[in-house]
Amino acid sequence: MTKNIAIIGGYGGMGKFFARLFAEEGFGVVVTGPNELKGERVARELSISYEKDNKVAAKKADVVVISVPIDETLKVIKEVAPEVKKNSLLMDVTSVKEKPCEFMVKYSKKGVDIIGTHPVFSHRVGSIEGQVFILTPVRGERWLKWLKKFLKEHKARVFETTPEEHDQIMAVVQGLTHFAYISIGKTLEELDFDIKRSRKFSSPIYELMLDMIGRIIGQNPKLYSSIQMQNPRIKEIHKKFLETANELSNTIEKKDEKRFKEIMISAARHFDDVDRAMGRSDKAISSLVSELSYLRNSVGKELCLKHIYSGKIHLGIVKSVTPDRVILEESGRKYTLKLSNICVLNDKERIEYKRKKFGTVTRDFSIILDKDVDEEFLSKLLEDFDEMILGVEIKDVYSGKQIEKDKKSVCFGIEIINSDVKNTNNIIGKFFRDMGGRLR
Repeated sequence: MTKNIAIIGGYGGMGKFFARLFAEEGFGVVVTGPNELKGERVARELSISYEKDNKVAAKKADVVVISVPIDETLKVIKEVAPEVKKNSLLMDVTSVKEKPCEFMVKYSKKGVDIIGTHPVFSHRVGSIEGQVFILTPVRGERWLKWLKKFLKEHKARVFETTPEEHDQIMAVVQGLTHFAYISIGKTLEELDFDIKRSRKFSSPIYELMLDMIGRIIGQNPKLYSSIQMQNPRIKEIHKKFLETANELSNTIEKKDEKRFKEIMISAARHFDDVDRAMGRSDKAISSLVSELSYLRNSVGKELCLKHIYSGKIHLGIVKSVTPDRVILEESGRKYTLKLSNICVLNDKERIEYKRKKFGTVTRDFSIILDKDVDEEFLSKLLEDFDEMILGVEIKDVYSGKQIEKDKKSVCFGIEIINSDVKNTNNIIGKFFRDMGGRLR
């Protein structure tokens, strides 16, 4: 039976992300929200339904997902939870878990399964494959099995915990991390520091740090303020961070090298796996350097570049490359793309994209060959001879009266990508001539 899923606040970033995901699986999806114009637009875009009234949507759904700003979550749960029917699932997708889970249990009917969830990624990633998805189930088992199965089929990294442990760990994972990076970003502003110029002097680690700061401060301030202010456990984390930073500053001011070393060594000992951190950061740096080197070596060649957020793919000839941009000529038009926003598709992915974009055609080639030539071997060679050739079939072999003695005529059916067909035909002709064959 097709499940009906109501996403409360489903035309926003994360809500829309899950609306698309569930719709692609064939579920009946309805999104809600007060802005009818925006709701209807998203519904048309995703071929789903829009309902302005949260309660109406919740009453009809098998699964109700609360996807609203953190500071609105408790109010919306109080509104929606009583309307969720028995034997259904009520879940949220916010970054704080204790209070939302408490409210979902408090205001919903008995018989409604309750699962707190936290997708630990941005909707900008485009897919949940490889992403961390935390579950904090508090009531019911049937829907938990369904949700875990769904997430694992989409190759998400699923972890299960309690709402209390979630908020305690997230106070560091999100609360401390965001606090530190936002503080550094604000410090650079207060110093009136020339960040762009500093990159010319920077190490790869400094570049990565700047990118992480930019990633945090460039996102939705309302969301990040809510993460800091709605998790009650973050206050103690901030206090300890400021105490530690102050001690380190005082140690440096006193030129107490012994204490400075003790602080570093002690922190490293607690960190436990410094070697792993070194290795992962080295890989990140190496990956960035390798991609830039690969692009520079591809000037004049055809590449397929995919925008990591929009998913748009550009297929064209690389014209030039700088440390942060690549210029690609596509169908006579030049595009300037930021390296930070694109990934390079491998050859297999590029050829598959061309096959889908241009389609395929099959051309027959009748070739006169010596009788002892192995046409099966030739067909295998030909399949790997040029990337525009997708498949080769031997359609006929003839050695009758109309063919010279010690010769045979072989008809090859060759499937090729339907782009620049004339050039591909010439390449195929040259292949057969080089192999001693003669086109009929």
